[in-house]
Amino acid sequence: MVYPVLIFDLDDTLIESFPEYVRLHQRIAGDLGWRRPSAAELVHYGPTWEDTLARLWPGTSLDPFMARYEQLADDHSYPHIPGVPAALEGLRERGHSLWIVTKRSRKRLAQRMGQAGLRPGLFEGIFAYEDQPANKPDPRCFEPVWDALGRHGRGRALYVGDREDDHTAAAAAGLTFIGVRTGPEHFATREAASAKAPAPSFLDRVEHVLETAAELPQWLASQRPS
Repeated sequence: MVYPVLIFDLDDTLIESFPEYVRLHQRIAGDLGWRRPSAAELVHYGPTWEDTLARLWPGTSLDPFMARYEQLADDHSYPHIPGVPAALEGLRERGHSLWIVTKRSRKRLAQRMGQAGLRPGLFEGIFAYEDQPANKPDPRCFEPVWDALGRHGRGRALYVGDREDDHTAAAAAGLTFIGVRTGPEHFATREAASAKAPAPSFLDRVEHVLETAAELPQWLASQRPS
């Protein structure tokens, strides 16, 4: 087995987050009478969600937003990327060790995975941002995985993600990176290009790119030991 250890980003890699993320943020802004952010503005995600919100509404107390979010968040369900649950089940059956390393907080992690039909039991470890000594793009985000594996699995691991931060962290950690075209950064740059403002996607610089994480079993089957 070339890559026994498979590490995944969560949002827009395994679950489809961005469309509902946009709708929810725009809904709350409208309810509060705040300026409604565009989808393009919401593509950028800061070190934390709170940093992202502070950039959207600088100098504004975020308490009303947080309170309204708690009231509405359960109304916005995040589905899985088509084909991903079956792909993960198959990879686990083949003997791969599956992990999640995400910038998502613990608070709604289990809820969002449940909505998407992703069984936590499929994964050897699920590490939210509170579990990491540093978050992506810092390669130390993977330290909880190496600690659990005893570090011997690093050379035979890969990371699957949709954002440039994912690629940067994987490269700095010496991991093979698999990019997927299901994330907002990819679509944002493609929309800019169609508007005659070319902006290449970071995926154009990535060696291994799949349409979705559901294609990973087929890609792995094509790999041969060097």
